[in-house]
Amino acid sequence: MVSRTATLLSLALSLGTAVVLAAAPAAASPAGPTPGPAAPSTPGSTGAGPGTGATASAASGSVVRPDGARTVTLYSGPVRVRRDAEWQPVDLTLRAGSDGVVRPVASPQDLTLTPTGPSVRYAGGGSAAVVWPTPLPTPQLDGPRAVYRQVRPGYDLEVEATRAGFVASVRKAGTPTGPAPELRLTGNAEAVPDGSAPLTEAESAVSRVVAAAPVTTDAPVPFDTTAQTTVRNTDTSGDPDLRLGSYDGKEVARSYLTFALTEAGSATVRSATLDLYQTWSASCRPRAWEVWTLPAGTTIGPKLRWANQPQGERLRATSTDTRGNAAACAPGWSSVDVTELVKEWTAAGATTGTVMLKAADETDPLSWKRFASAETATVPHLTVTLG
Repeated sequence: MVSRTATLLSLALSLGTAVVLAAAPAAASPAGPTPGPAAPSTPGSTGAGPGTGATASAASGSVVRPDGARTVTLYSGPVRVRRDAEWQPVDLTLRAGSDGVVRPVASPQDLTLTPTGPSVRYAGGGSAAVVWPTPLPTPQLDGPRAVYRQVRPGYDLEVEATRAGFVASVRKAGTPTGPAPELRLTGNAEAVPDGSAPLTEAESAVSRVVAAAPVTTDAPVPFDTTAQTTVRNTDTSGDPDLRLGSYDGKEVARSYLTFALTEAGSATVRSATLDLYQTWSASCRPRAWEVWTLPAGTTIGPKLRWANQPQGERLRATSTDTRGNAAACAPGWSSVDVTELVKEWTAAGATTGTVMLKAADETDPLSWKRFASAETATVPHLTVTLG
């Protein structure tokens, strides 16, 4: 097990000119499985009901089809939490309570949004907050996001609830009349500079912080994260984005996902897809991205960085699906066929499976893509049909 005290880590992601990640102290192991994000309405999502033969766990679900085949959904992060004897989907939708405080409907962390700013108390101990210097206006709520309009002339504050905490961003909105506000996290944390030069991207926030509970094992399963040339010393697994490609033809990102395969067992695999929600692309022009497997026995975890990342061993699938830049290529689900790969995993009796996502051309500035991670309501998953 890896134990980490709360830290405030400055990093320079291409997402903004100021990005910070805060991690709470390592949590004691709770009774039952780890809490997870809301079980999304996704391709292959499992509904439980009488007569369906449906089953559910923290990070998987299955349902028996009318033809007798079984469809199993394996997520890259927990999507349910055990409450008493029942599995409850985590719902990150933000709603205002009778006390005026905004909270997620059902979250593993104690996240609250008040006129002073967002704050979170982690289930395993520790906390983080953004304290705004003046009272914030009433936010506009949209699912897991809260937008505070014109917190300063020309700038909005956006807060997104995640499974591990929250993300807060300052974005340009209109014509600024002064400097951009710089977000800072407070709590039991210390500043540790990442050492990377600030880099920007056209659609990025001008300031961004990520407050996330820590990952407490070296090789967690399931798991997803990103390795990026501009993030040298920081665990990015608490970020809601999985990134790949290059936004400038020089700096590069790749993402890694690990799935637990025990639910699939050794049954015959009819078909399997890797389903990812693509949130942003550099343009609507199709750009190829790839799914690779790693050498046997390779594991990934919160210590993954660009400098120590495992290299892909074998190309397993390619897609040119490109979404998220404009109405012509709106955000949405991308699916790639990984049937032969999952067949190999199950035939070998593998209990876990890991893939790497990368751009086919990592020198192309239009290769830059972002997918939703397990921190969001649209969790990456394998959809496997057995029987």
